[in-house]
Amino acid sequence: MALDWKKVAKSAGDVEGFGTSAVRVPKSAQEVVAQAIDKQIVLFNKPREEGRRWFEVKGDNVGFSIRYANSPLKLVGEETKIVVPKAQFVEVLEAIKADVLKGDFKAQLDAGEAKVRQRSETMSKTRKAKSGK
Repeated sequence: MALDWKKVAKSAGDVEGFGTSAVRVPKSAQEVVAQAIDKQIVLFNKPREEGRRWFEVKGDNVGFSIRYANSPLKLVGEETKIVVPKAQFVEVLEAIKADVLKGDFKAQLDAGEAKVRQRSETMSKTRKAKSGK
């Protein structure tokens, strides 16, 4: 006998987290970058997986940058792109992620967040102007 899916299915509004009135909780810049670093680790470990890579592998080395708000972070001094041994790449990314969450890149992330807010305000004004409201 076939499954009666109508007996299993529930309205999205009746299940916590799926309702249309669910409030989206904004993520901090640190959380966004930390999740993006996790994604880069996945992409490194699964080379065939789809996704935009912040790194390139050449021989036994990996060159990479860490990005937020469409801009690279300054990782060492003014350097935005660094190279590490391929064998230590994941470990280095995890250490950078820990520093991001600890607040070591706060000034850069705050500047990036300001750019994001400004861009959002500009886009909102442009949309309103186009719609004539």
